[in-house]
Amino acid sequence: MAVYGVPHSNPEHLDGLLGRCEQLRTWARAHGFGLDGVPDDLALLDQALDQASGELGGPLRIAAVGNQAGLFLGTVIIATVPGTRWRLWPNGHPVVRLPSSRDLDVVAMANDRVSKGAPLLADVYADAAAGPLG
Repeated sequence: MAVYGVPHSNPEHLDGLLGRCEQLRTWARAHGFGLDGVPDDLALLDQALDQASGELGGPLRIAAVGNQAGLFLGTVIIATVPGTRWRLWPNGHPVVRLPSSRDLDVVAMANDRVSKGAPLLADVYADAAAGPLG
């Protein structure tokens, strides 16, 4: 996943570009729920990913939604955790910049969730929402 040709100074444009996740939204509807962009959606998404991975051919089917699950996770974090924003690494890879200046590679985390079963998307959100420790 990379974003090229997007001005770094226009976070609203990045939010709109990265937050669409149409393939993921279609996949979620096919699994009986909608995605409203709220934190509770992440637990529903985690549950659906677990169920789908246990189905015949499930891992192959859900692998296609991994990148978009990461973008959706990032979109939820940015919409609900004050001070967060999208940031593009020099190679065009989108990450979530937390107020602590820590970058969350939400796409990689979601791909790990899809392929390895962890971390839970809801847990990544909870960590980001908790803010810096100590």
